[in-house]
Amino acid sequence: MVPVHQSGTIIMSLLTENQLNDIVDMIVDDYGSRLTGGEVSEVIGLILENISGFETVDSQTLTLTINEIRKRYDDSVKQHSENAKT
Repeated sequence: MVPVHQSGTIIMSLLTENQLNDIVDMIVDDYGSRLTGGEVSEVIGLILENISGFETVDSQTLTLTINEIRKRYDDSVKQHSENAKT
C-alpha cells in the first residue's frame, strides 16, 4: 500500500504502487492524454467501482486515492509530452 499525503496527514491507499500505475496506464491507453480533470476523475471512479473492497471505502480515502491517480496521470501525460519533443 502506498501512503497518500494530505495536509501533513498520511493515509494509506488501498492500492499498491503497481496498481496505481496500472490504472494510470489503462487510462492513457484507453482514453488518451487529453482528458480534462473531471473526465479523468470520472474514468477513475468507473475503474475503482470494479475493484473489490472499494464499495466500503470512506469518502476521504476515496477522494485521496482519486487525487493520487489524477496526479500520476498528469505526471505521465507531462512526461510523454516532454519525451515527444525530443
